[in-house]
Amino acid sequence: MQDDITEGIRILNQLAKKLKQRRLDNGALTLASPEVRFSLERDTQDPVDVEMKELKETNALVEEFMLLANISVARKIYEKFPDSAMLRCHPSPPATSFEKLEKAVARMGITIDHSTSKALSESLDNAVIPGEPYFNKLLRILTTRYMMQAVYFCSGSMTKQEFRHYGLATDFYTHFTSPIRRYSDVMVHRQLQATIDSDVSYGKELTDKEAMNELCGVLNHRNRMAQQAARSSVELFTHLFFKNKVEEEEGYVIRILKNAFIVLVPKYGIEGIVYASAKAHKSTDGTSSSTILVYNPETDSLQSTEPLSEGQIPKIQIQLFQKVMVQISIDDDLKGGGEGGMRQKLKMALLKPWIEGISVHGISNKNNPEAHAFISTVNDGAVKRREGSGEETKRGGKRSKV
Repeated sequence: MQDDITEGIRILNQLAKKLKQRRLDNGALTLASPEVRFSLERDTQDPVDVEMKELKETNALVEEFMLLANISVARKIYEKFPDSAMLRCHPSPPATSFEKLEKAVARMGITIDHSTSKALSESLDNAVIPGEPYFNKLLRILTTRYMMQAVYFCSGSMTKQEFRHYGLATDFYTHFTSPIRRYSDVMVHRQLQATIDSDVSYGKELTDKEAMNELCGVLNHRNRMAQQAARSSVELFTHLFFKNKVEEEEGYVIRILKNAFIVLVPKYGIEGIVYASAKAHKSTDGTSSSTILVYNPETDSLQSTEPLSEGQIPKIQIQLFQKVMVQISIDDDLKGGGEGGMRQKLKMALLKPWIEGISVHGISNKNNPEAHAFISTVNDGAVKRREGSGEETKRGGKRSKV
């Protein structure tokens, strides 16, 4: 197509790519978050499909100009309201935040440098394992979770050095582009109008530092509540989709707990917990569940309980980034207790690797345990995968420090 609108969009897209590259050169991060998209049945509005939301090039185009507008407006309103501008900052992550993640990727020969956002960005760009295309995205997802949360603040309540947005690598930032869904943007619009139109009259609501600081606190709280509501909505529709279904999918370990591990299933963008004991709850006679795997804080992993000599690797080990196969269903036993508060729970059971007492037989292999003899571990810079009695099929290369 060669019409004026199409040509205009192409020009905007070229500009957006240049703007993005400039941000990246300045140290902006490209992170990831598993967003879920549901397809609903037309009449009943029941979910009939769920998948990871894929961003298109046009999404990136719009995002770049939104970021440019937000940054430009933040600088403008600060000139007019140096003590009461409503801005948004993203604090640098504490040095201890990445300890477990750094330890996990070190096994694959990868080093994460988070001393600056640019150093972290370069580390993420270079964190690639040949033959494991999802690894880099998974690393970016986990990196996002180790970050501090961005917050609204009143410019008069912080020093100028604290204004910086770590993730976007900019000294000024605010929310301006979505006044129809965020009250923060409404306030920023009011401050911008007062800045560019000398005939506009305004009251203390735009200049009172204490009142603006209090409002920022309320907005931060409401933002956290909105995020929780969004997660609950995804949980509800996920449960509706998996009701009366049993699905078996590949997933990745994204967190190790003392008695369990959490698995992300990329196909659906959902997470679930797999317990590391034979029973997740106490039995009816009050005895504790039998322990199959124990937590090793030194390696942040779950491992089998056999005695080990120095340097010996456990027979069974569950580690961060490990690829597993899980069975997904809805637990019909109501959880939560109390009338009106009981709800069903997403259930995730381990298929591969086969761990006696924890793993379950798949739908098509209920009577064939050997079908589940699958090991996926990451040790000494190598990614190893073995099915049944087959040999190792791939090794991941090492990455040098950025």
